[in-house]
Order: sequence, then structure tokens, then C-alpha cells
Amino acid sequence: MNSNDVSLEARIKRDINEFSEAQRALAEFLLSNYDQAAFLTAARVGALVGVSESTVVRFAYAIGYQGWPQLQTVLQDMVRDRLSTATRLRMSASGDQGKNQSVMREVMETDLENLRRSLQDLKEETFNAAVEAVIQSENIYVLGSRSAHSLAHFLAFYLQMIGKCVHVIPQGLGSIFEELAPVKPKDLVIGISFPRYTRIVVEGFAYARSKGAKTLALTDNVISPLGQMADITLTATSNLGSFIESFVAPLSVVNALLTAVGRRDKDKTLTCLDELEEIAQKHDVFYLPGGGSNNII
Repeated sequence: MNSNDVSLEARIKRDINEFSEAQRALAEFLLSNYDQAAFLTAARVGALVGVSESTVVRFAYAIGYQGWPQLQTVLQDMVRDRLSTATRLRMSASGDQGKNQSVMREVMETDLENLRRSLQDLKEETFNAAVEAVIQSENIYVLGSRSAHSLAHFLAFYLQMIGKCVHVIPQGLGSIFEELAPVKPKDLVIGISFPRYTRIVVEGFAYARSKGAKTLALTDNVISPLGQMADITLTATSNLGSFIESFVAPLSVVNALLTAVGRRDKDKTLTCLDELEEIAQKHDVFYLPGGGSNNII
């Protein structure tokens, strides 16, 4: 592959372990704020990150570009077809930005922006690779801790519904390493973690990778602790500006993944859902006032 065809994200992920602290800060800034950095000088980017202009220029060379102008062109290409939609979103919300804006509108507008940003950033080829990895796996282990554990359970519930053998880690009965001990190369390990990243998930993900399993991360960017290790990284934005993180966009990515797997493996999915429907009817799983038929969903 021509070096010019390697994406900015791939270059950063490839070289992240060689970065200095200043270079890592630059990488994080560029990935999170590429739409802003695309139209700034190297000096201005350096000022925003807290490094010198020369550090910005050297960083561009370090990841294989011919200086800041070429890297800036790459950033501009990344946003050229996205800017109009992002601008429209900001404009639509701008009329309500002020001290009288309701918390409801503030939070939901932020979630909309997170969704739009996630849609812009997630590449189809990466998503399709994740779908294929789920379908081809013998067993799936889903790692999620603290608030992200809810995403892990949601994902696992529906994967089991369509016939996958799934284990949610941690279970709380033993160490995470004991629970991951059966992992083998034909298995898929899905790690879910957003800032602040939890140590138990990062260490468990690294352990599963060392056992040869295929690894899929759902996280905020490709140079997060999970993103650096993963074979495939699905990214989603979770910024909310509150004491909680928003999982609206990550959950949307999970929904898309589940839907795509179900459609891609349609025959198996329908067989599993039909069996579950029979079980639901036989054991009166759902509350049905006035009679009627069960619906597994």
C-alpha cells in the first residue's frame, strides 16, 4: 500500500508507542478536534495543545507527512464533506445556547452532536470488519466495567438472542483473568471503555489479546488504551459535560452492529428468533392483557 493511502488514524495508532508526551497530546487533540485544527496554523495548534510550533511541525514529519501543510490538507479532506452538516447542527442549536437554555435541551442537543460526530468518524470498512468478526467467532467475550457494563450486557443479550455464545466479563465471581482463561484464537473479545478508562477492562483486554483472540474495541478513539491494542476499533463520542458520560452514540453503534449481524446472518437469526418465540409463548414470558400473541422483541 502506498504510504500516502495510510489514514491519519492508522499512522497515529502505528506510532503511538514511540510518541513523547507532547506528541501524544497533539495526537489526541487532532483526532478529537480535526475539524478545528484543519484551519489553524501550526503555531495556533501548538498554543492550544501547550506545545511549540516546531513540535507540531516535527510531529507531522514523525508520522510520515511532509510537514504541517500536508497534514493540514489531510485534516481538511477529512472534514470537507462533513463541515456543512456539522455547521448546520451547530446553527440549529445556537439559538438556544444561553443561560436560559433548559437542561433537557442542552443534554439532548449534545447527544445529537455526539451521534452526528460518531456517524462522521466511523468508517464503513471498519464497521463491516466488526460485523464479520462477530459472525465468524466461535465464542464472544464482552468486557465492560462500571457504567460501560450496561453496554456490555445489552450487547450480549441480543447476541445471545441471535445464536451467539456470549460471556459478559467481569461476572463478579472470580478474577477477570480466570473468567478469560478459556479464550482461544477463534474467539472474539469485545472491550468497551470510555474516559475515564477502567484498569480491569484494559488489563483483561490485553490478556485476551496475548492468548491470540481477535479483539474488537468500542471506545472513543483509536489511541485510547483499548484502541491501541484492538484489531478492530469502533469509535463513538460520549462527551456530555456532566458528571456522567453519554452512551447515546455508543449504544447507537451497538444497535447498528447487532442489526447488521442479524441481517448478514439472516437464516440463523430467524431460526433463533422463531425458537425464542415458541419458548415465550409456551412459558408465558410476556404480560398480555386481554390475550393476544407474544412478541419476542
